[in-house]
Amino acid sequence: MACASNYFALVAKPNWRLLQYRVDMSPDIDHTGVRKALLYHHKATLPKFMFDGTVLFTTTRLNPNDAPIVLTSTREHDKATVTITIKLVGEVQPTDYHYMQFFNIVLRSAMEKMQLELIRRNYYDPKASITLGQYKLELWPGYVTSIRQHESQILLCCEISHKILRTDTVLDQIEEVHKRTGGAGSFHASVEKALLGAIVITRYNNKTYRIDEIDWNKHPTDEFEGRNNEKMSYQKYYTERYNRSIRDPKQPLIVSMPKVRDERGGVSGPIYLIPELCNMTGLSEEQRANFQLMKALGDYTRQDPKKRCETLKKFSERINTNQEIQTELTAWNLQFSRDLEQFRARILPPEVILGSGSSKATYQLENADWGTCFRKWNSFSVQSCTKWAVVCASRDEAATKEFITSLTKVAPSLGMTMNKPKMFPLPDNRPASYIQALDRVIECNPSIVMVVVPNNKGDHYAAVKKKCCLEKPVPSQVVTATVLSKPKGLMSVATKVAVQMNCKLGGEPWAVKIPLTDTMVIGYDTYHDTSQKGRSVGAVVASMNSTFTKYLSVANLHTNPAQELNDNMCPAIAKALRKYAEINGNLPARIIMYRDGVGDGQIPYVMEHEIAAIQNCFRAAGLTDDQLLFTYIIVSKRINTRFFTGTKPGQYGNPNSGTVVDDVVTLPERYDFFLISQSVRQGTVNPTSYNV
Repeated sequence: MACASNYFALVAKPNWRLLQYRVDMSPDIDHTGVRKALLYHHKATLPKFMFDGTVLFTTTRLNPNDAPIVLTSTREHDKATVTITIKLVGEVQPTDYHYMQFFNIVLRSAMEKMQLELIRRNYYDPKASITLGQYKLELWPGYVTSIRQHESQILLCCEISHKILRTDTVLDQIEEVHKRTGGAGSFHASVEKALLGAIVITRYNNKTYRIDEIDWNKHPTDEFEGRNNEKMSYQKYYTERYNRSIRDPKQPLIVSMPKVRDERGGVSGPIYLIPELCNMTGLSEEQRANFQLMKALGDYTRQDPKKRCETLKKFSERINTNQEIQTELTAWNLQFSRDLEQFRARILPPEVILGSGSSKATYQLENADWGTCFRKWNSFSVQSCTKWAVVCASRDEAATKEFITSLTKVAPSLGMTMNKPKMFPLPDNRPASYIQALDRVIECNPSIVMVVVPNNKGDHYAAVKKKCCLEKPVPSQVVTATVLSKPKGLMSVATKVAVQMNCKLGGEPWAVKIPLTDTMVIGYDTYHDTSQKGRSVGAVVASMNSTFTKYLSVANLHTNPAQELNDNMCPAIAKALRKYAEINGNLPARIIMYRDGVGDGQIPYVMEHEIAAIQNCFRAAGLTDDQLLFTYIIVSKRINTRFFTGTKPGQYGNPNSGTVVDDVVTLPERYDFFLISQSVRQGTVNPTSYNV
């Protein structure tokens, strides 16, 4: 089928040789802006060049004999003389990383000419900001762009992005916690829990910082050493430098440790920020739970294909009609296509989903939802739920009983037998009461425990799972009382919960036909904790049977990539292979591993270390290289590629689930493809990238 994508081709190709020079300054200068200004003093005497602060690109040799060039400039603020040395590094080949880096620098300069603001890595348009006053939010529309060599041409990828800026400051957050705790003993700890790891933006220079610490002993009235060793208070500094007055002289200061990139730029030691001048970014948990707010945001951020293509067209018009940008591009002999890149994609036929006996289901190509089949569905295999217990607060008892009635009604239509459970009402809903009740319940040896928690704040859930997974292992099903108290759609909630409970008891709700025999599928993903930097969790799941419906899972904490490999992944894979052999009487002949959580920059590490370590693990288990077919696939869901059906404006739509794209926008150095594995009701569908 005909398909379009959010890529624009580079139509006029450069016909020049690109030369790369290194620029050194003495005395050394850290500030990129100052470095650029000092070199631009010599713009008239140098040929056309691109300079990013350290690397200079040009198409003309600066010196016929390639000897270094030495220039001098005067620094504005202290009139010091700065010596600039420009040395030739060499000619940049089209296959080099720097060749693409040059195109990206040209593109960034074009974005600046469109008067867009750079926040972290992407450009946003504050002039087109959207204010959601009642939610204290501001949305800045922007673009995420990159230029790469794709299968046969250089393409510019452009994705629409929105920066969510909150109008509340960090000081507002601190005051809110103070109101809640009354400034009691837990006040400091509560503030740290709410703020550590959060990203804030300082509106006076549009820079973002991560809150790494809160220094309760430092205040805006404290002094620090300025440029010429003069003492100055933070309060005075912000008034003089940014014309910002501070109303609360007693507030603590935020500490942000410099990023590696800033350290290279010469920033040493912690950066102190004033809470009152820092705005929160992103959404808090409370805001995410606010349905009205998320709906209002979605109206702007979830653009459907027609709207998205219009926005992309506007972007290409801006680049192609802005005189200043055109002059710059023409000087480098570059030009971008005005139209979205088009090509042909193919669609895989819908799968047949199998239950037991004659139960079968499939779905429409344009909507991959097959949930309606569960009204009458014989699960692939079922476990009976005869002896089970329910723990709930006494105030939620009536709603819980009603929900259990619904559960016992839907269970037979899924082929399950479900007896009446034993109820354990609690006098209050503190997490401690739940734990005490669970100790009593687990002693009765039920096959599964259902726990009704008051809300989805997380404290109750964590306590219940710790007890039921770590301390006294027993299958558990947690339900929130807020869901049970809504009578609308209770039957469909009951169906979904029954399917989950059957799974947890060892049943298999459905299967699909997979013709491969003696095959094991392994999945691996990592989760990084934002509040405790350096702590991550890695989890492995591995299939144990021929229908790929039973899995072994292992999760572990780790602090660095080497530990992740040697202490987590390899032992987990070895355990999975032992278990597979125990169940099936033989080791698998083919292993397919899906690996999530790998950024583009980590691929070389994965290729060199991870795959080698996994293969050693297979050999140790007794699988030689000639006996085993091993496929390793990197899965990326957070990508900027989007696809649209149709080729004319006004006709663009979402491609159907099962659409595969493996040409034009894929990368020449990879065996990769994109798959659309879902249907969406609003917005544009996200494809998934698979790199084999």
